[in-house]
Amino acid sequence: MTDVDFHSHIAGISEIFRDSVYITGLVIIMMLVIEYVNVATKGQRFTNLRKSPVKQVFIGAALGLVPGCMGGFAAVSLFSHNIFGFAGLISAMISDTGDETFIMFAKMPGYALLVKFLTFTVAIFAGLAVNAFVSKRIEHKHFDHSLEIHSECNSHAAENTSESIGHNLKYLSFHRIAILSGILLFMLALGFGLLEHEHEHDGKSDSIELVEHEHDSDCEHEHEHEHDIHGNIFNERWINILFLFVAMSAFVMVLSVNEHFLKEHIFKHIIRRHIFRVFLWTFASLLIIYVLGLFVHYGEWIHENRLVMLFIALITGLIPQSGPHIVFIYLFMGGNIPFSILIANSIVQNGHSGLPLLAETKKGFVKMKSVVFIAGLIIGLTGYFFRW
Repeated sequence: MTDVDFHSHIAGISEIFRDSVYITGLVIIMMLVIEYVNVATKGQRFTNLRKSPVKQVFIGAALGLVPGCMGGFAAVSLFSHNIFGFAGLISAMISDTGDETFIMFAKMPGYALLVKFLTFTVAIFAGLAVNAFVSKRIEHKHFDHSLEIHSECNSHAAENTSESIGHNLKYLSFHRIAILSGILLFMLALGFGLLEHEHEHDGKSDSIELVEHEHDSDCEHEHEHEHDIHGNIFNERWINILFLFVAMSAFVMVLSVNEHFLKEHIFKHIIRRHIFRVFLWTFASLLIIYVLGLFVHYGEWIHENRLVMLFIALITGLIPQSGPHIVFIYLFMGGNIPFSILIANSIVQNGHSGLPLLAETKKGFVKMKSVVFIAGLIIGLTGYFFRW
């Protein structure tokens, strides 16, 4: 290995680390804000939905639009309490794209909006179809209404989250100091552009394309979306300024919440449970793509085996966890997979929202995943045959 290669690999790994810190910071900041809004609004009452399956479908799809766990877990909880039927559950699970939603909005906000719009649309059609043809055949288990699912997201819904900033500054706890310090450091990094990509790497347009892929001229149109990611409307600098204001809101929020909310919701639920998992999955996914690119011309293989890659994306989507699906986001951003494969994976996967369903009813989980798999397969095959 020459010195040039060594320094190139060090630069590549440094870029991966910087990307991982950037994404993790944005994910956690957005989680903080959404958690605060979810608890401060004191929840929603859905008991009047039992007699309206069509409303369940639309509200389930809307719940799936909420980034992270809240919407998906709320839908599972409603299903478990016989408020939602199977059709409402299906629409929520298709619309829900888990924690990967945060990453898509952090790295490709224009396409993230398109992904959410399409998954929402598919969720509506799939939910209505299930309600018309399937839902009545699904035996709906009558759960104990005392059941609590993902209490961190849904409990304490009526609690008061606020405390005076003066009081909190006077009695600063270790948790508050640590969280405020972390947000402040992230704000400074965003403000000074320390986490932005360098746009000149030996003639390459951007380091977001972690590895080169060799395709023939027939697939040049597949790379047009790479330029859109850094277009005038959603360019990296403006997006970072936007997230800087979001981070400032999170900073003020952490200053104003009471100690219970700070410890139970922010520290225990978000910081302790999510921050390392998001960072490790992101770093591992980027590193795997980078290392594979050094030894395997996988871009060419993917281009020649799109159908195989589609099924890999669909099968990966069955995993009830956020993390593995990040790979497909970065493969799409690098121009290695078409948009239809990303959408197919997004339809089937719902982060870890399916975990409480799996814990309560294995058959219900299998039936849910079977339906969303079929929906993803239909959309994926449509994209495959029409080449989008």
